[in-house]
Amino acid sequence: MVCGSSDLRPIRFTNYEDSPLKLKPTSLLIAGALMGAAVLPVQADPMVDLLKVLRDKGTISAEDYSLLANAAKAKEEKATAEKEEIVSIVKETEKKSSLVTLDSKGLNFKSSDGAFTANIGGRIHADYGFVNDDFFGSANPGLGVNESGDGAFFRRARLGMEGTMFTDWIYGLEINYNGGAASSNAGFTDAIIGYKGFENTTIKLGRHKMPAGLEELTSSNRISTMERSGPTNTFALSRFNGLTVATKGTNWTATGGMWMGEGDGDRDNNNQDSDWGYAGRATFAPIQEKDSIVHLGLSYSKIEYENNFTGTSITTNNGRLRQRAGNRFVDDRPVQVTYAGTEDADTYGLEAATIQGPFSLQGEYFQRTLNRKDFKDADVDGWYVLSTFTLTGETRGYRDGVMRTISPKNPVGKGGFGAWELVARYDVLDLWDSSAASEGVSGIRGTESNIWTLGVNWYVNDNIRFMANYVDADIKSDAASDIEGDVKAFMLRGQVAF
Repeated sequence: MVCGSSDLRPIRFTNYEDSPLKLKPTSLLIAGALMGAAVLPVQADPMVDLLKVLRDKGTISAEDYSLLANAAKAKEEKATAEKEEIVSIVKETEKKSSLVTLDSKGLNFKSSDGAFTANIGGRIHADYGFVNDDFFGSANPGLGVNESGDGAFFRRARLGMEGTMFTDWIYGLEINYNGGAASSNAGFTDAIIGYKGFENTTIKLGRHKMPAGLEELTSSNRISTMERSGPTNTFALSRFNGLTVATKGTNWTATGGMWMGEGDGDRDNNNQDSDWGYAGRATFAPIQEKDSIVHLGLSYSKIEYENNFTGTSITTNNGRLRQRAGNRFVDDRPVQVTYAGTEDADTYGLEAATIQGPFSLQGEYFQRTLNRKDFKDADVDGWYVLSTFTLTGETRGYRDGVMRTISPKNPVGKGGFGAWELVARYDVLDLWDSSAASEGVSGIRGTESNIWTLGVNWYVNDNIRFMANYVDADIKSDAASDIEGDVKAFMLRGQVAF
């Protein structure tokens, strides 16, 4: 038979009953129910209800009802099991995965259970300065060349990582490119391990700041002036390699620390051979509201020096006190007195601050006693007062006994002009003890500084800040050398921190 032949005839059925495609109404209902059970397994209960109606009307038999009801229930159970399996797989995958975010606080990593975290952040402080001084010039020819200090350098350029391990253990490591006026060395600023598993208590071991001074403990990203005050730089401890234990309540803090070895080699009073020491600081905020803060604090520190009095530079440096003139562009220190034979030093600090809306006021007083061998002990001191006012209305932050910066309400790029802040500070440093200076005193330059610092800060957003400072330092001397003079500086800074 050839395809397409005229012998082919279509097959016709004379009536519907003879058709092999004929389906009984019961068969159609069963087929539809089965397809419904397959497509909508999660709707087993409504399907069973429908089958009951059909059974009760006699449309399907009891046997067919039982078959279809069981099939629908089996489909539902299978779908539920598959759903539970998928949920279990998703949860297990999430448990093994981590979260990564990039925001204003840097690059952040976090395990799904929160037990491990890491934050990579940094800061850049690019400074530019113009200095006019008559201290190192012709007024005091014995001190050498005129250090005009005009120029630019990176005051700080740091990159670090900190975070948690196993929920309660903490770590931190920060490297600084020290771009000081006479240095370009790199080194660690902080390198710590710690534990925070106790309620409201943190333990740190390694190189970090010891508890002393409100201004010192305020981050360089958050201080209101480009440089800290002379008394803070002279008497506050800064970083040492040691142990601290800090605890706190709702409106108070208490921190104790001890260390061994030498301190921060980049500090103003460097090259001192610190054998060991200990310190403590306590703060109390009798008023601590959203826009109103009153802060009180006190601190004490003991520094023990190596006692090999052989006339070497180490011995000399132990009793050396010196300070720059409110800026880092003049590398040398116009204020300097050395008290020979210093075995150890006791430093006492008092601090007070208030924040009232856009206005803040803070001040500190330091007194240090240099305990000397074969010479009379020397007492020196210093203090400062600093005030800020935010023109755009923001309130300065405060947390755990430390001042913080402001956060612009209307940052640039989001319809605003950022935040603007005015700053004024006056600080006095007196390193001359006339009763102890009759013997065992050397390296005398100026013995007292009185410094005005005026500034304006522009906070573009939470990460970027521009600063302008004018510094007028009056250097005086109570010594017979009568080395005196003025150092004036205008400085600019561009800052990014994340």
